[in-house]
Amino acid sequence: MKTFITLACFTFMLAARDVPLFAADLTVGPDQNFARIEEALAAAAPGDVITVHPQTSNTAYAKVALDVDKPRITLRAAAPPGIRVALNGRDFNYTGNGSTPRAIVQFNKNASGCVLEGFELFGAHNESHNGAGVRINQANDVTVRNCEIHNNDMGLMSNGDGTLGCATNQRIEACVIHHNGDPSDPGYNHNLYLGGASVTLTGCDVHSSLTGHNVKSRAHKIEVRDCLIHDSANRELDLVDAAETAFPDSDAVLVGNQITKARNCPGNREVIHFGQDGGKARKGTLLLESNTICTPFVSPVVQLSAPQTRVVMNQNRVENSGSQKSGQILVNRGASTMPDAVQGRGNQMSSSFTGSTSTAEKLDHTTLIQPPP
Repeated sequence: MKTFITLACFTFMLAARDVPLFAADLTVGPDQNFARIEEALAAAAPGDVITVHPQTSNTAYAKVALDVDKPRITLRAAAPPGIRVALNGRDFNYTGNGSTPRAIVQFNKNASGCVLEGFELFGAHNESHNGAGVRINQANDVTVRNCEIHNNDMGLMSNGDGTLGCATNQRIEACVIHHNGDPSDPGYNHNLYLGGASVTLTGCDVHSSLTGHNVKSRAHKIEVRDCLIHDSANRELDLVDAAETAFPDSDAVLVGNQITKARNCPGNREVIHFGQDGGKARKGTLLLESNTICTPFVSPVVQLSAPQTRVVMNQNRVENSGSQKSGQILVNRGASTMPDAVQGRGNQMSSSFTGSTSTAEKLDHTTLIQPPP
């Protein structure tokens, strides 16, 4: 019995050796321990909580540049309900060189398990046109929750290292991400530009990208659940290739979302692109389930562009929000060579999604929605 207890205690000590017994709460703001978040971050130990109070009249903290290199740090805003603590990146050059981050808040490889919650982040810019509100730079298990990210070159960006063990379990929850982009480099900066092993968006409102896509992802796996995605300057979702997507099962799962194309979309009018644009492979399935998708355009709702890609559509509602009477394309299998490239059942779609250019006839038990008289 004594040996068992000793071994059990030793195992517990090994598991807990990097976990502090008591996490500190470092407070930032007027009459708090620290005036700047950077000062609190420098003093923090792994596992600590940095609580940021609003400044007077919620004046934004200026030129914030947080380069997080410690694990399990929680950055949490302490503000009244409905208020987010404002972090302003204007007049700072987010170069990404050395210890200068490429974002207002950047989580580096040693910053796994961190949380960012309750902030408004805006104004990040650099000469490469990719200064971001938030960047997840090879860190695992990072959560960004209840943040508003707007008017940066990039809203939220992330990247891995080409393996499936890096930038895993990124979680973006209940965030509003909008009006990010840089007209000086149009088409290359997005509301979300994601990479790494795996990422999940839940309950977010992503809209009105200024120049690129609302959601661009090169991650091996991506899930988008219960989100509003709408009014992009280009595609609503552009799910393409990187080193990570050459692995099998590089899937994308979209469940319970409302996805809407604006009638005045100035760029690419496809709704969802699944495949490749960078010369690397993508091997996987796009699953669309219980989404409502609205588009006024003839351009495909789903465009496949890699040989080993396919789409499965179940229980979706696809609506014509424009004046098209016929010829709208549901799926263009494009470069896909999969014999089962298009599958699904139980969908509803406007009657304009018919004809030889559409794949509506390949989906079982499809119900056509008739236009109003």
